[in-house]
Amino acid sequence: MFLLRIIGGWSILVAIIALVNDVTQSYQSGAKLAFASLGKDWYALSPGTLNVLQAGIERHVHPMLWDPGMLTVLRTPAFAVFGVLGVVLYGLGLRRRRTNIFAN
Repeated sequence: MFLLRIIGGWSILVAIIALVNDVTQSYQSGAKLAFASLGKDWYALSPGTLNVLQAGIERHVHPMLWDPGMLTVLRTPAFAVFGVLGVVLYGLGLRRRRTNIFAN
C-alpha cells in the first residue's frame, strides 16, 4: 500500500511538472495555451521505446489495443494522464478503516 502512495505521489509530481512546462512554453511563444500530448513528450524523450511498445502490443496482444486504445491515451495531454494515474494510485494506497458491523 505504501508503494502505491509513493508511485502515486511521483505521478502527481510529474503531472505538475508537465503542466508547468506546457504553460511556460505557451507563455514564452506568445501563443494561446497549448498542452503537449503524452505521445509527443514520450517521442521527444525516447522514440525507440515508443516504437517497441507499439510493435509489442500489436504483435503480442491485439492490434485494436493499440489503435484506438493506446492512441487515445497518447493523444491526451501528459499532465492529465499522469494526474489521473497519480490520484488513482494514491487513493488505492490509502489504508482502509475497518468497520465493526457488530459495534453499537
